[in-house]
Amino acid sequence: MEKTVKRILIAEDSSEWQRFHASLLKNYDKFNVEFIIANNAKDALTLVQESVNNPFDLIITDLQMETDFLPDFAGEWLVKQIKTFNQYSNVPIVIISATYNIAFIAQKLGVKYLSKRSLVNNPDSYYFMLAENLH
Repeated sequence: MEKTVKRILIAEDSSEWQRFHASLLKNYDKFNVEFIIANNAKDALTLVQESVNNPFDLIITDLQMETDFLPDFAGEWLVKQIKTFNQYSNVPIVIISATYNIAFIAQKLGVKYLSKRSLVNNPDSYYFMLAENLH
């Protein structure tokens, strides 16, 4: 029996972190995953809008990308926009950021989070996050 492809959207502006995500996802074989990386929140929202009839299975976003949305971080703005689509109401969103108040922001938005610091020290936490969110 062939595994179902799980589609993941990653909003991340840092090329270093884009490579980090790609490397971990390519090594993750529990699920058959397909991922798309958007370079900023605006591009990520466009991809969400274009896939409204076939929503992503998981969305991962950085917080600090373009500065167009101050006082909110770009990732906050993106999460708020995604939550306006009924088709995405059950899609898990995970913020991955080095921002000191990530836990507070994630809680306020009703999403999960991972600290970039903890990911660098324990890349396995990435796999636990995937397993938890890609049922």
